[in-house]
Amino acid sequence: MASLTTNALCVPTMAAAAAPRLHRRSLVVARTSAAKRDEHQDRPAAKVAAAGGRRQAMVLFAAAAAITVSTAAAGQSARAAVSTKTGQWAEIENVTDPYVQDLGKWAVTEHNKQSGESLEFGKVVRGRQQVVAGMNYSLEIETKGPASRFYEAGLFVYLPPEKRQLKSFTPLLG
Repeated sequence: MASLTTNALCVPTMAAAAAPRLHRRSLVVARTSAAKRDEHQDRPAAKVAAAGGRRQAMVLFAAAAAITVSTAAAGQSARAAVSTKTGQWAEIENVTDPYVQDLGKWAVTEHNKQSGESLEFGKVVRGRQQVVAGMNYSLEIETKGPASRFYEAGLFVYLPPEKRQLKSFTPLLG
């Protein structure tokens, strides 16, 4: 019967998975000893075929286990990269995204309800977001109308089910 060994340096452990690495590789080696090979020569063909089937099954199982470990380690490092950004403000790259524009429009509508003003939403021109137990947004909004101005709106969006809260809405100078 074949014996399976693994290269201990190549199979990531849980401690090694905590450290962020870009590339992980696993190496699974199947070896048969000379004594085991000689046994196969004395066996009938049916027994040799059965032993070969078991050997293939073991090799496939070891390969599947190595792939699973590698995939799990890669997933942990990806989650670790996301968790390092928790709490940090990040620029919203695509402020033309319909969701971001909807947040801006909602902020203007909510400000109008709270203050009694009648501002018209123009567009979100810049934004930042912060991952917390939900999502904080800081949006720079341009309003339309006779007095076109820029405002900075601070919003908090709770985790699903989505609930929005307007934290601040202040005019920007300039």
